[in-house]
Amino acid sequence: MFQQNGEINNDLQPIVFVKLINGATINCLLDTGFDGTIILPRDFVENNSMLMLGRDILIAAEQQEFEIETAIAEVNWLGDEFQVRIYVSEHDEAIIGVEMLVDCIVTIDFINSTVAIDKPL
Repeated sequence: MFQQNGEINNDLQPIVFVKLINGATINCLLDTGFDGTIILPRDFVENNSMLMLGRDILIAAEQQEFEIETAIAEVNWLGDEFQVRIYVSEHDEAIIGVEMLVDCIVTIDFINSTVAIDKPL
């Protein structure tokens, strides 16, 4: 079983650590209301020389549509290295969505302030 770990921050939000193949890491808010892959801040995307793809429509939780840039990130996630299409944000917060959690078991432990994402073999 492969495991990705995280923590509960001071705002009681589940945070998961995402690592790129180049070794760069970023803390992402685990957002089960976001059905996409990952949203990363523009500065992080540019600093890691990610390939920009173009623009796409993203639907927010309140069904509001907005246009957002997309890019390719090379990630090391749950024992696998692969390319994934991500969204580029003008905000500082990084978000990981449920598309990255398919076939996984997510455990959010508020008592011990930990987050674990397990992928069975």
